[in-house]
Amino acid sequence: MATDALTTAADELYALVPDEFTAARNTRAKEAKADNRELGRRIGEFRKPSPSAWIVNVLVREHPDAVDELLDLGADLRDAQAASDGKALTAIGSERRKLVSGLLKQATGIADAADRSPSRAVLDEVEQTLIAGTVDEAAGEALRTGRLVRSLQAVGFEDVDLDGAVAGEASASRPAKKGASPSSRARAVGTADMGAKGGKGGKPGKGGKAGAKAGKGESDDADAAAEREAAAAKAEERRRAEADVREAKDRAEQAQRALDEAQDLLAAAEWNADELRDERHDLEARLKELRSEIADAERDEREAERVRAKAATAVDRARDDVEAAEGALEQLD
Repeated sequence: MATDALTTAADELYALVPDEFTAARNTRAKEAKADNRELGRRIGEFRKPSPSAWIVNVLVREHPDAVDELLDLGADLRDAQAASDGKALTAIGSERRKLVSGLLKQATGIADAADRSPSRAVLDEVEQTLIAGTVDEAAGEALRTGRLVRSLQAVGFEDVDLDGAVAGEASASRPAKKGASPSSRARAVGTADMGAKGGKGGKPGKGGKAGAKAGKGESDDADAAAEREAAAAKAEERRRAEADVREAKDRAEQAQRALDEAQDLLAAAEWNADELRDERHDLEARLKELRSEIADAERDEREAERVRAKAATAVDRARDDVEAAEGALEQLD
């Protein structure tokens, strides 16, 4: 079936590293087109996965048990949220953080092994996708396919947006809602993670004591104050520099995504151009055949006309002979 072939092609293509995706997709599309033009067209429309989607797809393939454990925990989370079971939410939230943290470490290793060291923004998207899979059952099933095109995100009261998120025939249809309400799903995004974080009051640190001591015993030490100010300024400068680096990496990531999308559009345009060139070639070949057939038909027509004319001449001569013979016969009478 074409659907099975499409899913098989997607499974194979989305297991590749992003740098190999476009060329492999185009080759696979052309091969499929030879037997099934529509299948080839749909394969040609596959989009290159985003960096975060690629990492999640590899996690699904290389660490299926860990991914299943996390997504199965999502069912418990939704049940606890529906029952407003705070104790269970605290325990599940702690377990979810542990599982997500472990998968993020695996994700970093996967990207590093492929010489694609992930930015903080990419890892954030991986984390958001994993969490979305626990909050929304359909998102979890989409994640399990290992054919994500983009990251997923659970936001507010809405279902996770899965439009265009999975390549091929998505095996993850959105199930009927049961148990948790939209508002409880929204709370499940963050509430479960609050159990182990809240409840601890702040304690004054050593810095506060040191500051008090300095205020009492070193207020007249201008050099020490200057050093502290210089250190604080340097620390602030470093924080700003690190923020600039993060922003630059984020911009680079966005630019890379824009480039990937442009390459996808180019590949689709090239695919359409190839399709049209093939159609033109087929039409030109057919036109050549028709012209040859017309030439043959015209030649046959001319030959038939020659034969007809010859036959007509023979008929006229035969009639003349008949008339002559009849005239001779009458004279004998």
